[in-house]
Amino acid sequence: MSTRIPAPAALLFCLSVVSHFSVRAQTDSFRLALTLPVQASFATTDNLGFIYLVTRQNAIEKYSPDGRLLTRYTNNRLGVAASLDVTNPLKVLVWYADFRTVVFLDRSLTILGELNLSAAGFPEVRAIAAAQDGNLWFYDEIRFHLRKISPEGAELLESQALNQLLDSRLQISCLRDNGNEVLAADTAAGLLWFDIYGQFQKLAPRKNIASFQLEQDRLIYPEGGFLHIERLQAPVARTLPLPTPAGTGTAPFWTAPRRIFIQNGEALEVWLWDGL
Repeated sequence: MSTRIPAPAALLFCLSVVSHFSVRAQTDSFRLALTLPVQASFATTDNLGFIYLVTRQNAIEKYSPDGRLLTRYTNNRLGVAASLDVTNPLKVLVWYADFRTVVFLDRSLTILGELNLSAAGFPEVRAIAAAQDGNLWFYDEIRFHLRKISPEGAELLESQALNQLLDSRLQISCLRDNGNEVLAADTAAGLLWFDIYGQFQKLAPRKNIASFQLEQDRLIYPEGGFLHIERLQAPVARTLPLPTPAGTGTAPFWTAPRRIFIQNGEALEVWLWDGL
């Protein structure tokens, strides 16, 4: 069922400088777009506005932008589906972390194939990401390399040995590829930048970021009850208070390009926000 909230007649903007960023604060910047009668353990959206989620029953479901259930995929032999990457909606990645297995689905959620990373020689992997060219990024915690492999497991690219460049042992919690760079998050070390060839560029001491999104040149992440949106190539940023109950930490939520998904009791709420 779709619930539309009228946009405010006027929005107030406030411009200030914090550190080296120009920060724009705006009230009432989120609007409730949809409420789905489903309990999710993960939710995201693609660049066309289609919604993908993992239900509490471990099913992968795809919804139209207006909330109609389109198709469903289930696979219980690989354990719990931990996350989805729909960077390429023609090749949806489902990450079954317990079995170190990636399942590839087409746009109708029909299986295209699967890859067991342990069997491919990579037993310690915490986070994966879809590459813009249809391949797969992950961080190899045994050899300390960011790696790019094909869906069949063929090695394509690797970074420098990061244990020789950084002081700490990395525990990468999130990876993203926007076509121009690859970013990785370690809550203790910060954000790591790599080029499109997987070569390490820099470490930004932006700690406590467990998950984030890359939308073109925007870095989007939640922290401390706020959604932070920053331009990668310009000193411009924006901070928005998260809707209740996500902002108070009393409900699970997931960020996605232009959307926040909040599991509010029995319903999954889809909130939209305006761009930077």
